[in-house]
Amino acid sequence: MAPLRFSANVSWLFPELPSLPARLRAAGSSGFEAAEIGWPYGEPPEALARTAQEVGLQLVLINTPPGDREKGEMGLGAVPGRQAAFRDGLEQAVLYAKALGCPRIHLMAGRVPQGADRAAVRGEMDTVFLENLRHAAGVLAQENLVGLLEPINTRITDPRYFLDTPQQAAAILEKVGRPNLQLQMDIFHWQIMDGNLTGNIRKFLPLVGEGPFLGSFLVCHAASSVLPLFLPPHICPHLLPGHVQVAQVPGRGEPGSPGELNFPYLFQLLEDEGYKGFVGCEYQPRGDTVEGLSWLRSYWDKRGRPQAGQ
Repeated sequence: MAPLRFSANVSWLFPELPSLPARLRAAGSSGFEAAEIGWPYGEPPEALARTAQEVGLQLVLINTPPGDREKGEMGLGAVPGRQAAFRDGLEQAVLYAKALGCPRIHLMAGRVPQGADRAAVRGEMDTVFLENLRHAAGVLAQENLVGLLEPINTRITDPRYFLDTPQQAAAILEKVGRPNLQLQMDIFHWQIMDGNLTGNIRKFLPLVGEGPFLGSFLVCHAASSVLPLFLPPHICPHLLPGHVQVAQVPGRGEPGSPGELNFPYLFQLLEDEGYKGFVGCEYQPRGDTVEGLSWLRSYWDKRGRPQAGQ
């Protein structure tokens, strides 16, 4: 089994450094082979791409724009009345992804409107989200990009976020039925909302699917055919997973910090399940970022680093 591959989320790591380019350089110097950026839109994409290339980093994930932060927006994908703004933001994200050579875009669902009852607006928000995701899948397919849905916990991090469990996300993905939309697994959020990580990782990992696709069709080598739309994992079991993120619970610190999660066990589980995508380090360093990477250096000492092509 190949060792896991890690990416530095420079929107979270290296907060002691003032700019995204400086953080990318620090990530490269720390041994990372990849990086992800939540919202890169405050920097010219060419400058970020140039810095990443200089330090040998692959950029693997960005988010769609959050919307109007002053009004409390945190993504727009499921927000009624904000469809046009979501599509404008998607266009901006695609431009950045292309310039950065970044294959994945997290399509942020957004929050339940202020003062609204979640149960009362869920049907409307589901409808808006499905429409926006079908539109996004078409746009992304034209550029050979993948869209990700990330459940964010509503118990600690964001009580009003619309998409909060892998079960909800999986149901939406099945309704949308587009192979270039996938599930993003943030273990921090999944533990807080549901626990049962071993069972949920095994159950939902096939939906964190990283497979070759062409337009709105997925090429399934195992079936020796081109299959349309949503593919249950039993039809095309060879698909490789796409993106996982990690942080300790409940403090959202380094995987090596005290908390509920046994990361040596979870990393071994991901290896045993054949995960070959990146593991994003999306956590709040408790002190100096580089000193706090001792958990990762220990993993590399034990398991080695992936070779090219793994």
